Amino acid sequence: MTTFDLGDVTLTRVLYLDAVIEPDAVGLTPDQVRAVTWGSPIWAEDGRVRASSCAWVVSAAGRQVVIDPSGNIDDILHDPASTSAHQAAYRAAFAAAGIPIESVDTVLLSHIESIGLTAVRSGDGWQRFFPNARVLISDTAKTDFVEHTPPGDLGAAFNALLTVNLIDTFSDRDDIVPGLRAEWTGMHNPGHCAFHVGTSATFVGHLAVTPLHFATGPCAPQHSDPDGVWRWLQATMADGRILLGPLWPTPGALRHADNTFEPVGL
Repeated sequence: MTTFDLGDVTLTRVLYLDAVIEPDAVGLTPDQVRAVTWGSPIWAEDGRVRASSCAWVVSAAGRQVVIDPSGNIDDILHDPASTSAHQAAYRAAFAAAGIPIESVDTVLLSHIESIGLTAVRSGDGWQRFFPNARVLISDTAKTDFVEHTPPGDLGAAFNALLTVNLIDTFSDRDDIVPGLRAEWTGMHNPGHCAFHVGTSATFVGHLAVTPLHFATGPCAPQHSDPDGVWRWLQATMADGRILLGPLWPTPGALRHADNTFEPVGL
């Protein structure tokens, strides 16, 4: 478990699993992965990429905000044959971190791209996994979802939450909780946002799906504006803040220093 105390804000990473995946999943080749000298052994292994299923929790002002919980493994998390086992294991992981799922009041999403633990199957429908939490997305993300509702489970899950009025929105530069500010970025998809903890840390969302993208440049097919993503990443890493990603392997955080990237939190 990775934990940072940043003034009045505490960040806690609740881990479900770390895995090794093929590099083409993040738009890289084995040679590109091996060329990142600081990548192994934390972020890469023998031309393959390390990734994670996890959730970051922001604790501030009596609030418990979960950011991007376990996205991009919907086929695993929501397989009807095994979803109850995954839900039980995730409840246990949160309890072990001292953050029972009942204590979470907000699920904050950088964008809508997968269901993750925003919702879980309930009979023939969907309900929230964190039973006392509302879902918070950017106003741009909601507009894009309503205008271009995705097919299948993704659209069904978010429509179920919208129908029972469990989704709220924020705007660019809004404070989510004291000390946590949203920045609308777009560039990955229309509603994508980053989140800043003062000048100490930044959640980059999917602008860097793997930390290796800070060295290789972003995977162009993953973004509507890859050049803009690259400029944003370069500017954000320049001041030595902690950088965090929802799919990054343990410890899930790094910092740029002395022309390289150092893992933070080990």
